[in-house]
Amino acid sequence: MTIKRHKKPKARFSTVIYTLFGAYVLPRRGEVNATNLIKLIRPLGFSANAIRLGLSRMSRYGVFRIRKVGRHSYYSLSIKGMKWMEQGRVRAFDMESKKWDGKWRLVVYNIPEQYRAFRDRLRSRLHNQGFASLSTSLWISPYDFRSELERFIRDKKMSTYVETFEARYTGQRRQKELAKIAWDVDALTKRYQSFIDEYSTLPARCERTAQEGGAMSSADCFAQRFCMTAEYVALKLEDPMLPLELLPKNWVGARAERLHDQLWKLLRPSADGFVDSVLQK
Repeated sequence: MTIKRHKKPKARFSTVIYTLFGAYVLPRRGEVNATNLIKLIRPLGFSANAIRLGLSRMSRYGVFRIRKVGRHSYYSLSIKGMKWMEQGRVRAFDMESKKWDGKWRLVVYNIPEQYRAFRDRLRSRLHNQGFASLSTSLWISPYDFRSELERFIRDKKMSTYVETFEARYTGQRRQKELAKIAWDVDALTKRYQSFIDEYSTLPARCERTAQEGGAMSSADCFAQRFCMTAEYVALKLEDPMLPLELLPKNWVGARAERLHDQLWKLLRPSADGFVDSVLQK
């Protein structure tokens, strides 16, 4: 079978892998040999060499369990890989904007250079929890993540260098304007709108192909569905999930979510058929 190669999804290779395992491999056997893994990723626009390099890089981070059977290698997610995949899944599909109580949560730190590694990890943790940086060592969030942060800081024995506060904004801007600047809501809006512009025409393209007496191949359906989901997941991982009170009216992120869910269901039968045909070999 000749498989058309599509453009690469606008997502990191690791996001592609976690999406593939979460959506297709785990619901089946949870394990896939290297040959079939490459067959599943190639329609997404990656060369075989790029896939091997990406898998090798992720293997060095302990993401996979690799089982050898003769000359064949079988990939499944390690405990660490499962944890990272689940964190992404929760962020992309389970987290929702919450009603805001009007309070801001502040994290301020003054961490000595000798603890730079911890400082970098703290910044990464704050970013992943949706905080925005107002200055070098001042981060804010509309949500109360204090218990998670205190546990992280306490475990690293760094409580001396980090302080947390609850506050109300008394500046001259409107709250939405503050959020717009701190989280670059305009850039996020453009990314969501670009996603909608690219994929909202997909149902019409499928229908047009059918009217012309053809059908989008199962490999094409898989590639379109997979790229769409990987890009959506990448977007959600960068979305701080701000309260609706701090977002523009008729938030475009909600429209993107509805579009993703519609297309996920529309393309499921053909996409699943392609994956089954590959994994059965």
